[in-house]
Amino acid sequence: MEKPKKIRARGAGCFDLTDHSFEFTAYNEAPSSQQNVKSCKGGGKTWETTGADPSRMISLKCKMSAPDQYSELARQFEALTRDMKPKQPVKQPDSHRVVSESGLQCWLDEPKAELTFTGTIDLSKHLRDWQAEVLKQVQLVVRRLPASERFNKVINHIKNGGTK
Repeated sequence: MEKPKKIRARGAGCFDLTDHSFEFTAYNEAPSSQQNVKSCKGGGKTWETTGADPSRMISLKCKMSAPDQYSELARQFEALTRDMKPKQPVKQPDSHRVVSESGLQCWLDEPKAELTFTGTIDLSKHLRDWQAEVLKQVQLVVRRLPASERFNKVINHIKNGGTK
């Protein structure tokens, strides 16, 4: 004989001492307060609330290790608000940082099909071997760029004749 499954429920129990009865009222049995839920790549989410004063809600998510957190959040915002038409045009940044590590930053400008990278070297620490440090920065560029999903997407777009 199979045992019935136990179901956990949150709620409040009330014991009546006069007639020795017990009454249980469950919580969270109302219909969902979120409608038209949409999510995007990266973890962003948008939904509409129900109730007396409905609202549109947007939640954006970005990892702390992302090289350019602003551009990641801006991409999610743009994806989640694609169906909304602004009253005035909103300008998104053209240039996105694709690498930010060890004093090195790489910026990718998709419309211009340009890559700009800057490196910082502390000459007080590397006065004699500054050339070796420059070489390390260049090697870091070559290693980190292929690991950037955004960089690879833009490079493939350019290769396929997307930006001319």
